[in-house]
Amino acid sequence: MALACEISSPPPPVEPRTPPAADPNEQAIVPTAVEPIPEPPPEPPWPTAAGLAYREVVLNATDPEQPLPMIVALHGLGDAPDNFRHVFDDFPEPVRVILPRGLDPVPDGGWSWFPVRARNPDVEALSSGIAHASDRIAEGIRELSQSRPTVGKPIVTGFSQGGILTFTLAVHHPDVVGHAVAVAGWLPPPLWPKGKGDGPRPPLHALHGTADVAVPFEPTKAAIDELEALGLPASLTVYDGVGHAIPPSMRRDLHDRLGDAVHEQSKKAKP
Repeated sequence: MALACEISSPPPPVEPRTPPAADPNEQAIVPTAVEPIPEPPPEPPWPTAAGLAYREVVLNATDPEQPLPMIVALHGLGDAPDNFRHVFDDFPEPVRVILPRGLDPVPDGGWSWFPVRARNPDVEALSSGIAHASDRIAEGIRELSQSRPTVGKPIVTGFSQGGILTFTLAVHHPDVVGHAVAVAGWLPPPLWPKGKGDGPRPPLHALHGTADVAVPFEPTKAAIDELEALGLPASLTVYDGVGHAIPPSMRRDLHDRLGDAVHEQSKKAKP
């Protein structure tokens, strides 16, 4: 059976469109050249000491190579040295500030010193990570105090994870620490010393807010009480209602404590 086909007439021819004549008074549009977006400047190279990356900032001194007291400042979780350095804005003393970088990058940016957070109930794993990081930092401080012109013994401070490491360095590496000021830090019980130990111990002072939920206040107070009971030079300043932050009042006290430590280390270094 044959299929019926519909035969249709062909479509009319399409006339080509003629473009309108150019207006002699109209100026031609010349496309402007698009300027390439400049590449961001490369990050300055990180110097290292015993494998520990750091930044160095010299404050209130014209010659960065002159002998100066040294402050080692340890940032918290997710922070970085180039940001944490602003804690020292307006610090009045001539000092060399060493800002080590955390050992591991974190996904949202910044760095971490140890893999287990302070609120993790696995205190043994947390303490192991803290001890490892403090050992690494102590080696870096030893090298820096010899390679950089340093007056007295280094002063250690830090916030959050950095505050926890400040506690640990003062207790377990007293040979490299002249003073320690811990902000929102803590010393887990597995890292509490068994006794006073031999040799001098650096003064350790803690600054902590009662409303801190990241590193709670009560465990920090318990750690200070334990160190005091052992006869170690430990003390605590309490900030009612302050959370996990460094408000202006705490920052002023931090500067005062560090300034006192700078003066004391300078006096000890004089013949």
